[in-house]
Amino acid sequence: MIDRFSKNLTSYHWLLWGFLFLLGILFLAIFQNSNFSIIVNASHNNFLDQFFKYITFLGDGRFVFIIALIYLFANKKYGTSILISLIINTILIQVLKRVVFSNQFRPSFYFKNLIEDGSWNLIDGVELYEKFSFPSGHTASIFCLCMSICIFIKRKYFPLLLIFLAYIVGFSRIYLSQHFLTDVLAGAFIGSLIPILTFKYIEPLLFNKNKI
Repeated sequence: MIDRFSKNLTSYHWLLWGFLFLLGILFLAIFQNSNFSIIVNASHNNFLDQFFKYITFLGDGRFVFIIALIYLFANKKYGTSILISLIINTILIQVLKRVVFSNQFRPSFYFKNLIEDGSWNLIDGVELYEKFSFPSGHTASIFCLCMSICIFIKRKYFPLLLIFLAYIVGFSRIYLSQHFLTDVLAGAFIGSLIPILTFKYIEPLLFNKNKI
């Protein structure tokens, strides 16, 4: 497992992950949270509204656990590892959101005046929440799922698509005014780190250090 795991950490999809993450850090440094959300909200159009409204559900907890269960039936080792990663991810994110950073509010709280006077673009069918902003749970979930799959998948370029998809889902949380950029970056980092730790330290204990 270690040889393949080490090889995975030097794969091209990690370069894409790092590039997009650093790009997010750069945007954060230039625009800050509030201004970035304002810029994104001003870029709304009907196509993007519908696109991000539905693609964001790929980060929903129910969806990622369903995918994990499918993997569990197809491959016990991989499915178990994904489930463990998602469970750890979910518990950690909820503790951070509701205990450690419970006083962090979402964009709808800070832009309440703009929303009330009609200056803020809203999307029909999207319910805005005010509390438990940091970190983004949807982002952490989709990254946890995608990075778990990337660790053991054999196809060369499919992981690149998974990483890009994860970032699209993360960006949808900003587009839908559910989270700030910092929330999404934190979710992406946590969701990517947990599968690494799971496959390196927990999976070998469960399966007697057999190679993936």
